[in-house]
Amino acid sequence: MIELTLYEEAMCCSTGVCGPDPDDELVELSAALDQLESSFDELEISRANMQHNIDEFLETQRIYDLVQENGPSILPITVIDDEIVAKSAYLSYDELEAALEDRMQSQEA
Repeated sequence: MIELTLYEEAMCCSTGVCGPDPDDELVELSAALDQLESSFDELEISRANMQHNIDEFLETQRIYDLVQENGPSILPITVIDDEIVAKSAYLSYDELEAALEDRMQSQEA
């Protein structure tokens, strides 16, 4: 099982894709995550945003420390199997897919 976790800034809802004018980047991200879930059988995706899942930040020392040191501008943070693969920006579908494939290959080796 591969775990993909996104640590995100505070948003109005768990995905940020709500309200009358959702952020286009978050709409694309949600579509990318849906596509990844259907493409990778062994993938578990979770999202934690500061407003709805503050415990995730408090319980994950490395993420907590990064946010304390850098402020919320360090978010979003993308983690694959406890390895930080991106900070301060969302990865595209292609970037996420490549990172997941690299992780799968390293597990097989």
